[in-house]
Amino acid sequence: MAAAGRSSRGDVRSFIKWAGGKTRYAAQLVAAAPPFTGRYWEPFMGSAAVFFELRPAKAVLSDANPELVACFQAVAAQPEAVMERLDAMANTPEDFARIRRQDPADLGTIERAARVIYLNKTAFRGLWRVNRRGVFNTPYGAYDRPYYRRETLLEASQALAGADVRLCDFADALQEAEAGDWVFLDPPYLPEGGFADFKRYTSGQFRNADHERLAAEMHAASRRGVLLTMTNSDTDATRTIYAGFQTARMATRRDINLRAAARASFDLVLTNY
Repeated sequence: MAAAGRSSRGDVRSFIKWAGGKTRYAAQLVAAAPPFTGRYWEPFMGSAAVFFELRPAKAVLSDANPELVACFQAVAAQPEAVMERLDAMANTPEDFARIRRQDPADLGTIERAARVIYLNKTAFRGLWRVNRRGVFNTPYGAYDRPYYRRETLLEASQALAGADVRLCDFADALQEAEAGDWVFLDPPYLPEGGFADFKRYTSGQFRNADHERLAAEMHAASRRGVLLTMTNSDTDATRTIYAGFQTARMATRRDINLRAAARASFDLVLTNY
């Protein structure tokens, strides 16, 4: 890793978990990162696990989920206020149902961010799932655990202070990336079957046409000298749509799968370097 690409901050972890997130594999992915001299980009932010592992000096984090982006922005700017609000939120089935019904448009910045963390920690398996109208509909998880750890959230806030966190489509990020930048892409995966097919984190779905559009943007960015890494499902469709990139297999687990025997799997890691 080029020295210019990484800051000197200590170990930092994300303050949320995200379905399909790369917390377990962040160190492995960062270890395999290319030397880069420009900015780090993560257009499918999720929990931003690779960002927190890498701790880049210059970064652009983005996502199409407006609630997730608003949460990260508030944690970066006002972590104490977010924690204070979380401390006032009760973990009961009744309170969960009430908070789940809230319209984010009616909430202030801090309340909106705290709601995302609260639902992430109390909903079933922490799954962020919305219907076509964008309404959160994951059931209550009945978990007896803290919503946050103060040290983790404050360290995450410090790491995010130097990042540009945006609400945008992945194409906007890829089109802005320049030669010498590194872009890590972790989109909703192409279907493998069963629970792995889940892809509704926003009111729209991520379909094959979106993967084809992503592949086209990746090729365009690659021609400009942008360094690219993408994780996706180990399927023939992935290899076909993203033909032209180097591929390697990475052993993974699917914790969202309820059957333990079905959790062992492999991801594809695609690169242009």
